[in-house]
Amino acid sequence: MIKKLIFIFCFILVETISYALMQPTVKIQGKWESISSFRIVNAVIDGKNERVCLPKLIFKEEVDQEKLDEAVKDGLTSQDAVFHLYHDGLGRPKKQNGYYYASDVYLKDLDKTYTGYLRASGFKFSVSSTPAYKDSEYMNEIFGEESLIDKLSKKEEIKKEIEEEKSKREDPAKKSNLRVATVYDVLPQGVLPPSIRSEQAKVAAIVANLKSRPYKTEIIQIDPLRWASGFMGILNEKGEIDMAKCEGQIVDMLIRVPDKAGWLTPKMLEEIKNTPCEYVLSRYKNGLEVVVGTRYLLHDIYFSKLKLSWEEWLKKHELECPEFVEKPEYADGVVPIELHTVDGIFKSLDALSVCQINFTEKSNLVFPQEIMRVFPPKPRPENKNQMLKFIRSCTKNFSGKSVKVHLMVCPDGKSYTELGQKRAKRIMFNDSFKFFDESEQEILKTVK
Repeated sequence: MIKKLIFIFCFILVETISYALMQPTVKIQGKWESISSFRIVNAVIDGKNERVCLPKLIFKEEVDQEKLDEAVKDGLTSQDAVFHLYHDGLGRPKKQNGYYYASDVYLKDLDKTYTGYLRASGFKFSVSSTPAYKDSEYMNEIFGEESLIDKLSKKEEIKKEIEEEKSKREDPAKKSNLRVATVYDVLPQGVLPPSIRSEQAKVAAIVANLKSRPYKTEIIQIDPLRWASGFMGILNEKGEIDMAKCEGQIVDMLIRVPDKAGWLTPKMLEEIKNTPCEYVLSRYKNGLEVVVGTRYLLHDIYFSKLKLSWEEWLKKHELECPEFVEKPEYADGVVPIELHTVDGIFKSLDALSVCQINFTEKSNLVFPQEIMRVFPPKPRPENKNQMLKFIRSCTKNFSGKSVKVHLMVCPDGKSYTELGQKRAKRIMFNDSFKFFDESEQEILKTVK
């Protein structure tokens, strides 16, 4: 009993010391989308739209507000960034009043921090050492500024409503009865509206959010459609796509096509030959992907470079796309997924998103040896050499280690799969109690 108490005391002491030594901020990868003012950033963090409060700047001389606005709003474009966020003492980014709080932000395209960029633009200032959320005067300035922006926005909405109401009162004889249907009218919920497809950065952010959303919540719910990156395979007139490259695999797919002989021309085939795309896969009510014969059924395709959906691409070539035929067994809403843990031995990392596990615990969910899908590291290695070095280092460091695999399981009790491979939401090493993604980050730092 005394030994047990000593162990608990030592554990608490170590934890206390580690918290005391912990840096006040944590580095979080994300995307700098835009800046409302020199105080607030609109960002994408973990696939979600967030607002980040920047540190208080104490200017040493009177500031030309017009020049400052031009520098921060026009000079800082959307780009990948590393946010230095204050945390709650446990390493989790602190969120209060709807904001994250940063001591600074590193902008990857500029290869500068936000404060470094302002100094390079000619502004002289010091940075307050007090976190923004602890500075009530600074936060009151922010709330006042945000309130003003909201009021201006509200005025614009009211003005728009008045104009719309005025338009409705106009002589109906002068107005056309034709309604222009957009592709968003017929595509399922969750597919990107055409209005934003011209901005590729926003498209990438929304697709990333759709892909990651099922795994961000404690109660896992997956969407009725699944987005998967790849390259276009060989299409024929029946809608059969052979040798489609999707998430590192070669698979066969099927999509609906026009009911017209000879609709597919050599010019059309050349246009989409091996082009990057997002495959939108249909799911059954149990969460598994719909398979017709040996082919995965597609609900849609989004051609990334062409910035066109499947229907829009056909329309471009003056062809009509048949509607997707929904069946009772297809998912029409979110599907709840359970987590089950199974013990095993980590064998190897075969690709950024694939590893091999030998399961030591008997379970009807897995075979003794399985190839498992895992989430790739963030950020990904920059080139092929770094990727191969990373994979080899992970295999060397983790091979033979005891792990607890958190398996995703469908409502009917079957293992959840993607393209036939079982998905692990997370893997924990039993000796260190660290999760696989944490351990990957340590390896990633050594890969140059």
